[in-house]
Amino acid sequence: MTGAQFLNFLCGTSSQVGFTDKNPNDASYRAFMLACLNLVAKDLQNSQLQWHWRFLEKTATASTVASQMDYDLPTDIDTTKIFGVSDRTNDITYKYIPYDRFLRLVSDPSANVGQSVWWTFWASVLKLYPVPSAVLTMYLNYVALITAWTDAAVSNEIPAKYDFVVIDGAMMFAYKFDPELGDWKSQQAVYEAGKARMIADNNMMIGELAETESHRNKVRQGRRYGTYFPLDSAFG
Repeated sequence: MTGAQFLNFLCGTSSQVGFTDKNPNDASYRAFMLACLNLVAKDLQNSQLQWHWRFLEKTATASTVASQMDYDLPTDIDTTKIFGVSDRTNDITYKYIPYDRFLRLVSDPSANVGQSVWWTFWASVLKLYPVPSAVLTMYLNYVALITAWTDAAVSNEIPAKYDFVVIDGAMMFAYKFDPELGDWKSQQAVYEAGKARMIADNNMMIGELAETESHRNKVRQGRRYGTYFPLDSAFG
C-alpha cells in the first residue's frame, strides 16, 4: 500500500470510517497515524542484527575520478552496511580494510596512484587505494534505508505481502499513545509474531524449500502379482 492507502484504511475517508474508528476528517489524527507508520518502518529497519532484509539490497554505480581517493556514499545507505565494492571493467573485487588498519599500512595515501585494490570508509566517505589513476565505473552493493511514507501516492521498499504486519505495528504504536483504542501489549504480540514470519521468510532461500514428493517414493516399493506394495508390508 501507499502511505495514503494505509492512512485511508486506518483513519478512513470522507465516506468510510477507518480501522481506528476516528473521524476521517481529523487531519491531526491522520498525521498521528502517519507518524505511527513511520515508527514501524524504523522498527523494521533496526531489527537487522547480523542479517539484513533482502528487499533492501541495492547496487549503485559511480564513476571514479583520476587522482581522487574519497567518494560520497549513496544518500539512502543504512549507515555503513556495504557488501562489497568492485570494478567490473578490470574484473577486480576490492578488498575491505578497516580504517584503523589502513592508517597503519599506508602513511601517505596520495603517494600511491594506480589500480585500486582496497576500500575503506571514514566519516561516511568511501576511500579507494591505491588512488585511482583513471576514470572507471565503480559498483557498490549495500543495504538501503526504508523510505518514509507520506500522505500521498508513494510507497516504500517493504513488499506489499507484509501490509498486514505494517498495519499491526501501526496499531501497536497508536495503542501506546492512545490507550482508549486498545491494549498495546496484546497488539505488540500480534505485531512481533508477524515480524517473526517476515524474518523467517526473508532468511529462506528458494533452494532450501522442500521438494514435493510422491507418496510412492516415501517408502521402498515392491511388486507382486501386478500390484505395487511397500517392501516392509505384511506380505514380506
